[in-house]
Amino acid sequence: MRILVIGGSGLVGSHVLSEATARGHQVTGTYRNFPLPGLVPLDLADTTATQELLLATNPDWVVHAAGWTWVDGCESDPERAHRENCDQPAAVARLCRERGCRFAYVSTTYVFDGQAGPYTETDRPNPINVYAKSKWAAEQQIQSVLADRALIPRVICVWGREAQRKNFVYQTLKALREGRSLWLPADQIGNPTWAGDIAFWLAGLMEQDESGVWNLAGDRENCTRVEWFCAIRDAARQSGLVPAGSDPGYEAGPTAELKQPAPRPLHCGARIQRIQKRLPRTPRAPGMIGELS
Repeated sequence: MRILVIGGSGLVGSHVLSEATARGHQVTGTYRNFPLPGLVPLDLADTTATQELLLATNPDWVVHAAGWTWVDGCESDPERAHRENCDQPAAVARLCRERGCRFAYVSTTYVFDGQAGPYTETDRPNPINVYAKSKWAAEQQIQSVLADRALIPRVICVWGREAQRKNFVYQTLKALREGRSLWLPADQIGNPTWAGDIAFWLAGLMEQDESGVWNLAGDRENCTRVEWFCAIRDAARQSGLVPAGSDPGYEAGPTAELKQPAPRPLHCGARIQRIQKRLPRTPRAPGMIGELS
């Protein structure tokens, strides 16, 4: 297959590039602000450039793993959030319809309100912040445009090797190495999810020309942020990723104490029975962090 990955320098996109390449597919990846070797520049605001890239690569699948994921930033600028997380990917979906190719849009379990997690693919979304509303609007528009040629993987608490080193595992390792205590939201619950597992499942679904919504997540659907931190800390100690005695511990409390601009859905865990039935796999445990050294 020919696959175009928009957002190839990001966490999910980079893993999709690696997985699809390893499977023998012809893959092109793009970046907007963070260049990496082998990637081509693309700003989705430039419709002409997007059209030209689709013409040049002639993909069977386009994977949209880009967007504005800063939740509090989205809350402060709803117009930009909707433009980058909904309008632009929906425009790509329309180009895919014109060219007859399929489209995978990476979404999030943040589309739920977090009151009744963990969630299945058939539960009704009820987003409570601007970021989540923009993602849910995109899901609906893309499926309206492409119907059974649209694939919507929903992900949560993603970690893994990342050039920009932004995800929670990197943040934790940095704090441990600096001997700095972290404040953890004790009431936030979700599946720690290795990006390589997402890439494995997504590549498999694309190879099967699948469509619709799929939860792609780790198997600890009720994992708290404190439990995740402890798994990272323990693994880092055992593997020597942090110096002995460098752990100052952590503080934990309710998310409300952070007084963040955007409300957080507290329990956005994902049930993964559907993907496990289709493509069985043992997800990587939250403490298997050696590759991030």
